[in-house]
Order: sequence, then C-alpha cells, then structure tokens
Amino acid sequence: MRWVVANLDEAKRRLATRSADAAAALAPIEQLAAERKALIQATETRRAEQKKASEQMRTLRGVEQSRLRAELKVLSDEVKEKEARLKEVEEQIEAALLAVPNLPHESVPVGSDPKDNVVVRSWGEKPRFSFAPRQHDEVGERLGLLDFARAGKVSGARFVFYRGDLARLERALVSFFIDLHRERGYVEMIPPYLVNADSMRGTGQLPKFEEDLFKTTSGLYLIPTAEVPVTNYHRDEILGSLPIKYCAFSPCFRSEAGSYGKDTKGIVRQHQFHKV
Repeated sequence: MRWVVANLDEAKRRLATRSADAAAALAPIEQLAAERKALIQATETRRAEQKKASEQMRTLRGVEQSRLRAELKVLSDEVKEKEARLKEVEEQIEAALLAVPNLPHESVPVGSDPKDNVVVRSWGEKPRFSFAPRQHDEVGERLGLLDFARAGKVSGARFVFYRGDLARLERALVSFFIDLHRERGYVEMIPPYLVNADSMRGTGQLPKFEEDLFKTTSGLYLIPTAEVPVTNYHRDEILGSLPIKYCAFSPCFRSEAGSYGKDTKGIVRQHQFHKV
C-alpha cells in the first residue's frame, strides 16, 4: 500500500501499458490517499493542540480551567472521530488495492492484443497430419479411457472418469514430475486442499476470482492449485536465506463460472483435475 500511495504516477504509467481499465483501477485509491494524508495531518494538529491545552490546565483555576477542560473534550472527540475515519479510509485503500492488477515489469513488451506478443523461445515443430485429427475427448471415449457420461451421472457436468491405461499414465506422470523436482533440490509437499480467505487473498485469488472458487459452509475454500497453500506456507515470516524450493501434487478445484460455452467439451475446463 505504501509504495502505491507514494508512487501513484509511476503505478498509473506502468498499469496503462496493460490497459486503460487497469490504470483506472487506481482512481479511487488516488482520492482515498489524498483524504488519508489530510486526515493524518489534521489528527496530528489536534493532538498537538491537546498536548498544549493539557499543559495549560496545570496553571489555570476556576472558570478558565473549566473552559479549557471543555475545549479538551471537543479536541478529544475530534481526534477519535478522525482516527476512526482514518481506519475506514485505510481499509478502503486495502480493499481497492486488491482489485489492482500486477504492475508489468519494465522489460515486458507493450501490446494491444496477442498479435503483439514477442516469441522469446520455442521448442520442437508443430506436427502436420495427413488426416483430420480427432479431438482428445473423442479419442479417449473411443478407447474407453475417458467416461464423461457416467461422471455426469455421479457428479454432474465438467467431471470425468479416467480409466485403465490413462489413469495409470496420469499416476506415472505425477511420480515422474515429483521425482524430477526432487532430483533438482525441491522439497516434496502434500498441502492442505482447503485454505482460508487470507491464503486466497495472498495469492490473488480473492477478490477477483471468487466466482471461480468452491467455498465451503465453514468459510474455507477448495484450492484451485497447490500454489495457494505452498505460497502461503511462509506467509508472515521473515526468511533468512533464499532460494527455498518446494514442489507439490494436489487435486485442483475450479467452478469455471465464467467459461460457459468455452472449451466445455473434453478435459480442458473441468471442475476437478490433478496437477504437480
């Protein structure tokens, strides 16, 4: 918060390279930051007046002391009022900042759409077929490896049963990737699959992607990726040395609320999938 409030022009400039909407997200913060600054100054002024009046109280008697005591009461009420408003403003700034996208790095090329993307590196050649390739879900169903119909009966849309060799293949791939990371010095973890709202905010899932999350009646959320619990593993800690390397396998849960009509067939946008 401190950096954005102190560097609003720089933040606006960098966000404008993403989009006008991204830069516009700073508008309420700019207004609130100005009010925050004025409240801090006014509160400090009233406190100084309180201190001065308190010192004068020792030398006064009778009517003058009563008058000054009344002034002190007014000053005290004003300080409490401004402190309460300052707390509200800072909470509003924090909430507004959660809606602000990440600032692009200076090295990121500026573009208006994917056509402006710069290819940094590529690997392999895109295969060319002498026939019309079938979609993965059609191949999987023909071979008896994917069963969407029975998953729909058991759970509903956007679920699937992996069967036979495909289930074995996923299990083997998970082991392969975990072993590969361990060989490179990563610590293997099995994280909790339910996390609290602070963890979701800490990784940027809340508030922007709340509709895409599954929330329990107790207020916990099913993780959309293992990155959420693993990233929060050291939350609120001061680390003495870096790097620290972790890898994790977990099921992932996503409601995909905003993807109706998009990639609804196949296993691309499932409510549940596994990932290392």
